[in-house]
Amino acid sequence: PEITDDFAAQVRPGLTAESLKEELRKAVDTQDSQEYMGARNEALGASLAEVVEVEVPDTLVTNQAREKYALMMTDMRNNGMGDDEIKQMINPENFIKYKDIYAESIVRDFKISMALDEISRLENIQVPAYQIEEQLQQLKDQANQAGQADEFDDEQVRKKVESTLERRMVFDFLAEHADLEVEYMKEGEDQFDEALMEKLAQESLEREQTSTR
Repeated sequence: PEITDDFAAQVRPGLTAESLKEELRKAVDTQDSQEYMGARNEALGASLAEVVEVEVPDTLVTNQAREKYALMMTDMRNNGMGDDEIKQMINPENFIKYKDIYAESIVRDFKISMALDEISRLENIQVPAYQIEEQLQQLKDQANQAGQADEFDDEQVRKKVESTLERRMVFDFLAEHADLEVEYMKEGEDQFDEALMEKLAQESLEREQTSTR
């Protein structure tokens, strides 16, 4: 059936038949390229990190590493690791090793974040209000279905949604102006994290056994 202006206005006030068709075309294109968007953004982010020159404070690296370390422990618990084993891993020696391993990626992510924010400011990239509301409503519905409506912080979630959508728009903007040749590779970070945690747990156990002799 033909899309009319009246029908488009019912979808969203102010929308025309032509603009609705354009949005539908973009939606189809986005769906087709969704599989490659993560790799595309990784390539763009890596390029940004290489050209950003900024001194990243060690305190920031330490705080970010501490948060990642805590999340790692939570993941290990969720995956079935016992509390006693987790407690053995929570010590200064293991944290320093973890920080040393991930410091470079933390600095890279910080540089990427700074660059994306600055590009958004310079190019005046703003997320349409209706996109934020649509995404926010979806998250509210999911919270309601999961029985977590009381824990849903509308304002906090709204800020995260806007930030996520804005950065996605910045990556889309960069992709339109960049000459990319992406090589797709299988990610192994999750497996590395698990192996690292097992190694740290074993070292902690050995230290504990040595100290009790």
